[in-house]
Amino acid sequence: MGVMSIREFNANVSAAFAKVEAGETLKITRNGQVIAEVRPERKNRMDDPEFRAKWEKFAEGLKEGVPGLTAPATYEERTGR
Repeated sequence: MGVMSIREFNANVSAAFAKVEAGETLKITRNGQVIAEVRPERKNRMDDPEFRAKWEKFAEGLKEGVPGLTAPATYEERTGR
C-alpha cells in the first residue's frame, strides 16, 4: 500500500493510476492526514465459472442440511422457549 500527498498525486496522476492498475492501493494525504484511498476495482467472484460452480454446490448442500447436525440448532429449539 502506497502513500502519496495530494500535491504529489496531482503532479503524477498517470503514475499513480499505473500503480493502481498494477494492483496497488494508494492512500492520498493532505497535511499528513489520509483523505482518500484509490484502489483497483474489485472483481465480482460470481463471474468466475469455477467459483460459481463451487458456490452452487455449496448452496445445494445447505438445502440438504448440515452434516452431523442431529439435534435442534437454535436456542429456542434447544430450550423450548
